[in-house]
Amino acid sequence: MAHEQGPYGVIRVPLALREGELCKLDAGILKSLDLREIKVKEAFTARDSAGVFWRLSLQERGERAGTAVAYERMPRSPESPMGLTLVCPVLGRQRMLVVCQKATELGVSKIIPVISDHSVQRGGLEHEKPWAWKGQCLKAARQCRRSSVPELTEVRELREVLESAHVREAQQRYALDDRTPIAHDPLGELGLVCSDHVVLVVGPEGGFSDNERALLAAQGCTVLALGGRVLRAETAVLVGLTVLQHRLGDLRV
Repeated sequence: MAHEQGPYGVIRVPLALREGELCKLDAGILKSLDLREIKVKEAFTARDSAGVFWRLSLQERGERAGTAVAYERMPRSPESPMGLTLVCPVLGRQRMLVVCQKATELGVSKIIPVISDHSVQRGGLEHEKPWAWKGQCLKAARQCRRSSVPELTEVRELREVLESAHVREAQQRYALDDRTPIAHDPLGELGLVCSDHVVLVVGPEGGFSDNERALLAAQGCTVLALGGRVLRAETAVLVGLTVLQHRLGDLRV
């Protein structure tokens, strides 16, 4: 799954842990902790060789090795079983800070900010603080005890992303569009079948253009509508992610 890969993927300890046990950390784990800005005496989440997630406290570290103590066995995985990619047009008034934070809490594995016809354009990106988006992902991952941190890509063009291999190879592709009539419940037909490669595309304030709707259809995106109300773009992101995690992921009542 996407959250298992790369330097921001799940931190793995190559032994079965026990509470109170001191474990050694190699250079690879230390690099992962550095990327997460974990300091000595701070906590982090890791999965042991038995597949159990633990909370550990970093005790000491050197250039190539360190130690941590396991102090809490987590009752369930903090990682969603669904590899979920969020494709979100850049929203104005610095709302991408909120999107990155809350999408991380809701278990996404990848965030792709894009330029669309009705989104913030490249000339306005600087005002939206794109340099701070990754920090929101890091803080949110630590707050909700995730072991992984979502991959955050550079800002790309919507068409380029929709035509990319990552989207084309997704097992399920969805788009939120309140202007498209929906005569049935597409997710209801899926039951609770989980997928490890799902893409959700959300429109900006003002929605998709007609050309973008045609492109979404050409890429086989299933259109979802969220009730009869017109939601703010950042609200639609959070509700859309919640619905998918409830139907296909690990959000259960």
